[in-house]
Amino acid sequence: MTIILYDFPAKRNEHTAWNPNVWKARYSLVYKSLPYRTVLVEFPDLEHTMRELGAAPTETKPDGSPKYTLPVIHDTVTNAVVSDSVAIAQYLDETYPSPPLFPNGTHAFHASFNDLFPARIEPMLQFLLPSIASVLNPRSEEYFRHTRKEMFGMDLTELYPAKGSEKRNREWRKFEEGFGMLDKAMRKTDILIMGGNAPCFADFTVAGWLHSFRTVFGEDSEEWNDVLRWHEGRWHKFMKALEKYESDVVQPVFARL
Repeated sequence: MTIILYDFPAKRNEHTAWNPNVWKARYSLVYKSLPYRTVLVEFPDLEHTMRELGAAPTETKPDGSPKYTLPVIHDTVTNAVVSDSVAIAQYLDETYPSPPLFPNGTHAFHASFNDLFPARIEPMLQFLLPSIASVLNPRSEEYFRHTRKEMFGMDLTELYPAKGSEKRNREWRKFEEGFGMLDKAMRKTDILIMGGNAPCFADFTVAGWLHSFRTVFGEDSEEWNDVLRWHEGRWHKFMKALEKYESDVVQPVFARL
């Protein structure tokens, strides 16, 4: 039995996983001890590859045409092809129930969390997106910069707040405050991870974004080390608690076109 996980490569090292949404799926697979292998797809090749696979689009482009995103998995046992990290987690719980990603009684919590958390951390994107472009291979970088310029109406270099500027300080504080609200909620019940004794999908959602930030900026970067200091080291301890679910033991290969 093997599940194929589709991911994007990085030019720094083709085995360096950086995408936050794919990390949610990867954490889920490792947590359930499900054997999988990773297939890498460059951004310009994504639509063709996903159409050939039979994956469902997850969004709609401004012109009304379907938009394909990752993660996508292909379960070679059931032949199911599933798009989107939340849908993948739900599929894995239905098909391989133990251990659960959505423990009994947490579905309403997860529905609310999946709506609220992205809005709380939205200030992160102006720091993360321009930096993602720099870790991509040339074809993907060109595609990423062009499509994001269409999306935001400006170059990614303009989106990134200049170091030392008042805007950067203000937006960085908003980023910290977004995680601060989650820290405050977790402190009320004195938990390190939201699942309590065992992680749940909400934990892997947060870890996916933090892992992406760490990979893109680098473990020694000022930005990442600032995050680790926030909220009395909450996120350093949080990532340590989930570290054992990060391993990708099988070397990835590129998709055949």
